[in-house]
Amino acid sequence: MEETTKNKTAMSIDFEKKIGELQRIVDKLESDASISLEESMALYESGLSLTKECVDKLNSVQTRVSDLNRQLDMILQQPLFGDDDD
Repeated sequence: MEETTKNKTAMSIDFEKKIGELQRIVDKLESDASISLEESMALYESGLSLTKECVDKLNSVQTRVSDLNRQLDMILQQPLFGDDDD
């Protein structure tokens, strides 16, 4: 497996872990009425941090997809079989 593929897989797993942790935090805040105000605030702050990281990652991926689409558009605008002016 190429190094870039490994890196992309690791980033995807990292993103999925962050989403899972964010879901765990939301579930705990919604379902556990016994947690203290301090713990609730700590969880909330952790959730905000995870949300920012996930949004940043999604924005990065969106930018990459846009770049790839522009590259594809340029490729598709090229003549398929060269000039037929001969």
